[in-house]
Amino acid sequence: MTVAQDTGQPEAPARRRRSVSPVLMGVCFSAGVVLGILGTVLHGNILVLGSTETGTVVPWGALLALLMCLMAQLWAGLKSGSLAEPMVMGVTTFSVATIAYLWPGPDQLVVPYSSEAMELLPGPTLASLIWWLGAAVVTLLAMILVKWIVVRDRASSR
Repeated sequence: MTVAQDTGQPEAPARRRRSVSPVLMGVCFSAGVVLGILGTVLHGNILVLGSTETGTVVPWGALLALLMCLMAQLWAGLKSGSLAEPMVMGVTTFSVATIAYLWPGPDQLVVPYSSEAMELLPGPTLASLIWWLGAAVVTLLAMILVKWIVVRDRASSR
């Protein structure tokens, strides 16, 4: 135990973990909502290479939406140095995507998977599935990358 020179009182032990910032957590939650809405709107953009019936479907909108989510979650995790912020952002994004995926009625923004939907609308069904499941996969990937980068940076700074 060390003693501070001015007061004669023991110094407080150095904190090992940063506390969670409520402002950053709010930003992450809000960004998750925005990314969930933006990704749901964007995922429907597809490109069909070849004829409509036999062409190759490229779901570029879903891939772009997932890339945006990954970059935002990496930013949040590296900014905070913890996994809480990217997890909140990813769970919020996935929740918004799930609500859109399960939304009942004729005004659906996402095509839920079924064998009939896959037969009639293979491109939109594939893009919807990639967006919905990809939002969860990207969250896990971002958390793994953040943990790896933070641990690597802490080890190299010693």
